[in-house]
Parts: sequence; C-alpha cells; structure tokens
Amino acid sequence: MAGEEEGRGLDFLELARTRRSIRRYRPDPVPEELVLRVLEAARWAPSAVNSQPWHFVVVRDPGRRSELAARARVLGFIGWKHLAQAPVVVAVVGDPRGNRYYVVDCALAGMNLLLQAHALGLGACWVGGFEQGQVRGPLGVPAHLEVVGLVTMGWPAETPPPPPRLPLERLVSWEVYDPAVAASWRERLEKSGLYSLRKRVRAYLRRRRES
Repeated sequence: MAGEEEGRGLDFLELARTRRSIRRYRPDPVPEELVLRVLEAARWAPSAVNSQPWHFVVVRDPGRRSELAARARVLGFIGWKHLAQAPVVVAVVGDPRGNRYYVVDCALAGMNLLLQAHALGLGACWVGGFEQGQVRGPLGVPAHLEVVGLVTMGWPAETPPPPPRLPLERLVSWEVYDPAVAASWRERLEKSGLYSLRKRVRAYLRRRRES
C-alpha cells in the first residue's frame, strides 16, 4: 500500500520525544520549499467545525525580525533575542469571528508546524509572551485579528538536553479523575521553566542595581 510505504520508518513518538525548543540558529537561509512544507503541515491541523481560523505571516526580512524582537516582550523587559536571530519567523494569526476556540485551533496548527520543522531537520520555537499592541504593527495585523503565537525557525545551532517531564503515571487517571495519582501543583512547578525565568528576572534586577 502506498500509504504504508510513506509511513515506514517514521516513529511519531520518537519525533515528539526528540523535538526541542531551539533558540539559537545558524545564519543559513531556509529554502522556501521547506517553509512551504512546514506550513502545509500546519494547514492540516484540526479545528472546530473545520473553521480553519488561522493565517500565517512569514517574516524573513532582518529589519522586521529585529523590530519584532524589540517589541515582543513580557513585563516590558523580558525579550526573545531569537526572534531577530532566526532566519524565519512565522506569526500564527487567529480570527476570533465565529469561533470561540480559535486560540486552541491555532495552537494545534502551531504544533503541527513545530513537529514538521523538526522532521525536516529544522529547529523551531513557539513564542507566546508578548502584547498584541506591540507586535501587530510590524506584522500589519488588523485589530480584529489576534497574533496567537510567533514561531522562530531555522537550522539549529544548539542541541538542548531533554527537558524534565512528569512521569506518565502521575498524569493519567483511568475512568475518573484520581487526585491520589495526579501530579501536585508543586510537582508541576518543579518541572516547569518558571525556575529559569526566575533566574533571568533576578539577573536583570542585579544588573540594574549594579549599573
């Protein structure tokens, strides 16, 4: 069968396990045909009543990417340098009109995008920390639409170690929710990236005091 032939050798679980959020990229350009393949995968994501509420803005211009990096910040000072460094940034834009689930739908498209990029040997990273008013301008996105996420993409210049994950037995209940096996908030916190974020905030405050 043709479908079986195409699927041989592709272990989806391994693809999911080995995907990483890449924040350092080589300067080499990404061929347009690869960008289109990644976007094709995103196009086939599921959505509520097949509403397909997404639009993808591909940014390759260095000046525009630098402007995005300067504007996309959390709390006014936590930024994402890889928005300027990555050869490609894809803005996932959602249309809330007639679809209350547009954010979830766009996130599903984003996951397809991330996995397809990894399957092609590219690195990618989802960026969701920014204010709408700051990023709409450089992207030309009108006020009735929402930038759900920014995805940096390029050839990876780093190999991050596997991030910590909660064990499966702490994440699964059978038939009904079981609080005895469910991971606690503290367990989730200890496995999250909030600790690294706290270090970044402390380092920033320390530099401010020393300057």
